[in-house]
Amino acid sequence: MLLLESGPVPAPLESRDASSLAAAVPGHPLAFSYQGALTADRDHTVVRGRVAGGSTAINGGYFRRPRARDLDEWARVSGDERWSAAATLPLWARIETDHDVGSEHGHGTAGPIPVERGDSRHPVSAALIAAGRTVGLPHESDKNASPETAPGIGPTPTNTHAGERWSTARAFLEPVPQGVELRGGHHVTAIIIGPRGRAAGVEVLAGGRIERLLGGHVVVCAGAIESPLLLLRSGIGSAESLAASGVPMLLEAPVGERLHDHPQVEVRFTVPTEVLAHPVDISLGVSAHGSSDIAGSVGDLEVLSVLRPLGRMLGTDPADTSLSLLVSPLTSNGHGRLLLDSSASATLDFRYAALERDRARLREAVRLAAALLDSDAMRDIGGHPEHPHLADLADDDLDSWVLAHLSTALHSCGTTPMGTDPSTSVVDGRGAVHGIERLHIADLGIVPTAPTSGPAATAVLIGEVIADALSAG
Repeated sequence: MLLLESGPVPAPLESRDASSLAAAVPGHPLAFSYQGALTADRDHTVVRGRVAGGSTAINGGYFRRPRARDLDEWARVSGDERWSAAATLPLWARIETDHDVGSEHGHGTAGPIPVERGDSRHPVSAALIAAGRTVGLPHESDKNASPETAPGIGPTPTNTHAGERWSTARAFLEPVPQGVELRGGHHVTAIIIGPRGRAAGVEVLAGGRIERLLGGHVVVCAGAIESPLLLLRSGIGSAESLAASGVPMLLEAPVGERLHDHPQVEVRFTVPTEVLAHPVDISLGVSAHGSSDIAGSVGDLEVLSVLRPLGRMLGTDPADTSLSLLVSPLTSNGHGRLLLDSSASATLDFRYAALERDRARLREAVRLAAALLDSDAMRDIGGHPEHPHLADLADDDLDSWVLAHLSTALHSCGTTPMGTDPSTSVVDGRGAVHGIERLHIADLGIVPTAPTSGPAATAVLIGEVIADALSAG
């Protein structure tokens, strides 16, 4: 088996430092950078991992499972029960070694991914948990428990151990398994499709020249941005998108037509020097999950606390002394689009906040964060929000503040969605591309909608489900 990686192999040792997000900035050699539009008036540069392990080698380490309703919906849409919550439960135990709860609540003790949770005893974490009680959020000690508990506030699960980040490459490819050849610095530019509609290999840019590597089965797992780009560059996409980019169409498919992600707003606050200096092993503290007033929504509002100044972690502001709550609605009624631009890279149109329901979710999420900060428990540790009156703003004024501070959680999904109808989906429940033999996709592009959680754990699950499907023939 030949495994090709665009970036370096193995990842540099410094990428293991879970306290650093230095590679998650535009222009870093371990990252791809793409141009995007969050709204019609707000542009943004999107960064994804370009290294063995992808974005799990450069991100914050959030490792929360999708909710059962996410999985059951994917099973329904794909027509494949392998995606259901019941069918995937044994896979989680296979994936993880949970250092906090062992084998309780459906967890594993011998998997390749270590899981540890943020420190509930940190002064900021303890204050936020106390504040959560005052706004009706129960304490949720295990956000990956099975069966699920009611959404509340509790420590954030992470794929870190002893202060080190554990990427998927570190967990699964160090050492490289027998029978696998791993090549770094090989950027796949196109899939070679034979005359009978069968994948025959790939074109690769390596060492400044293009190579053609011919073989049997092609499995694409380049992520929800690079994988659809690869299909589009190979002539697989909608007639409109391919005509605009000048690529001859080989196969009509809705590639990139339903980009899903989570908008994000940073709500900053300050704490006294002694609280800021409190020892931190895991940067992510506690996370709060509330439910919006939109019918059928459960746990769709997330407030994620970060216990180190983000400016220091990113390396963009070494003097940063503020902490952050990262606020996101985890469901959306709208969706965006990924397009192939003239340089054969991606342009991302997220279309955040285009619908009133999605603006309402953003308002509710920010007001939840504001309520947690404006609490006696936070005041008791000397916490002060940098924007102290957010909860009191009228809807229109809060919308203006949110749009001025809007970013993205970098949770792109759904660009090559699975389903049974080739007119509305790109792959089936096994990740097989409709209309092309011997071509599979195994990454976050295949889930029809973003999970109501950060998607890193989902990405690992996808690998397990597709690997089992391929092994079963």
